[in-house]
Amino acid sequence: MLIQLNIQNLILIESAEIFFDKGLNILTGETGAGKSAILSAIQLIAGVRADPGLIGKVSEIAIVEATLSTYFLPDDLEKPRQGEPLVIRREISKLGKNRCFANDQQVSLNTLRQIVGHSIEIVDQSSAHLLGTIEVQRKILDTYCDTVALVQKLESSFSEQQELQKRKEALFLASETRNRDLQWLEEDLRLIEEVNWKGDEEESLLAEHQVLIHSQELIEKLGSVATLLTEMPVKKGIGLLERCASLQPTLARDAAALKSITLEMDEIARNILSTMNQIEADPNRLEKVEERMAQIEQIKRRFGKTHLAVEEKKRELTQKIETLKNLDEELQEVQKQLAKKNLENENLALIIREKRKKNAPLFAAAVMEELHSLNLPNAQFSILFKESPLCSNGMDAISFLFSANIGHQPVPINECASGGELSRLLFSMKVILSDKEENSCLIFDEIDSNVGGQTASILGEKLNRIAQEKQVICVTHFVQMARVAQTHFLVRKLEDLGKTEITKLKESEKQQEYKRMLGVVKNTYSL
Repeated sequence: MLIQLNIQNLILIESAEIFFDKGLNILTGETGAGKSAILSAIQLIAGVRADPGLIGKVSEIAIVEATLSTYFLPDDLEKPRQGEPLVIRREISKLGKNRCFANDQQVSLNTLRQIVGHSIEIVDQSSAHLLGTIEVQRKILDTYCDTVALVQKLESSFSEQQELQKRKEALFLASETRNRDLQWLEEDLRLIEEVNWKGDEEESLLAEHQVLIHSQELIEKLGSVATLLTEMPVKKGIGLLERCASLQPTLARDAAALKSITLEMDEIARNILSTMNQIEADPNRLEKVEERMAQIEQIKRRFGKTHLAVEEKKRELTQKIETLKNLDEELQEVQKQLAKKNLENENLALIIREKRKKNAPLFAAAVMEELHSLNLPNAQFSILFKESPLCSNGMDAISFLFSANIGHQPVPINECASGGELSRLLFSMKVILSDKEENSCLIFDEIDSNVGGQTASILGEKLNRIAQEKQVICVTHFVQMARVAQTHFLVRKLEDLGKTEITKLKESEKQQEYKRMLGVVKNTYSL
């Protein structure tokens, strides 16, 4: 149910706050007063694409906010506390920016349609024309036959069947090239296993390679350093300095320091010689190291740049080889599952067909009764069934046949009906389905177009009947329809200010508006 609608800067409405009631809510007013702006606001809340041309002159942004008591929220959105309403806000700007919010959580336009679609349905001329589509006709019949849940179950199960069919086709295709693919996969796996690349091996090989390619040069340079250290002339001066220190005691410390330095130099020379003995200038070892590095590089180019990637590729190859080796068994299992799922879906489709065919004549009779009451005494309506291959909604091709004139056989709706006739046909169905459809708010725009006063009275009675089951909001120009409403809103254009005003009428004010609608008085009163 739509509890409240706030509009800012939309067409001629600078600012409006409308509180809708349960039952039948009627909007009246002169042509061009701004009733279409209210319907446009509701359409924006329902997820219709925004047109920057709807933005008024007050600012660069238009805002519509609605409070709903019934709604559907996807699992990824935070839910209000139980019993609390949901606030939907839509913002559009002249720059083309468009933002949607559900309780201050920004959502996409598609999510907005999901949220509001379970609560509000707008019936207008475009809805009537959609009645000519086979999909809409099937959904209407399923709603009447209480087969919506069964069709949803079939849709889900048929999707599983399609996935099994795709798997079966993929396995058939794989079986045709299995031997070739198996040979290629096993060759790749053999190459990875033969190389047997260890996780830290590449780093140690690089370090060893650096040593090997410079080993001879390193030995020669280290030898020169060791020779210099052992043959330095400074060692010959130690004895002389010690003798001088015996004559000049102040030189004793320098003599001791020099002797310590030469001892350290000897130690360094020994370490260098030891390192030289450990260095192996082996061309054969260098060749082996380079061959191993080349093997690893080949693996990296083919299967992944890192050891982790190559290991993952190895697991993938092993799994694919196992799958191909067990292909026949898997194909048999998939075929078995597919046959079982197909049988389940066919049985479910037959149950749906039985319920559709059982209830279709009752629905057709109810529609004709409604049409006859709406001053279409010669209207004929029937439902044509044709068998079709199993699909997500059953095994029936359903077509609504209609004729409004005597002497004309019913034909598919999209081939015969005028706009006014389609509107009355759709309205008849909405009356019949008022207690079956899930929406809690039904909005009618131009439902009374191309009808006379007597038909308008009947429309008003039927709107009141629908309003016993759900909230109804309707724009009308007929007093006959306005009189049956529980709540009446007057939409007026204030010519001197160039803006629209929306007022909820009291009982005395309603009588004045009825007179204006009948043309008894001019619209000179002020509310």
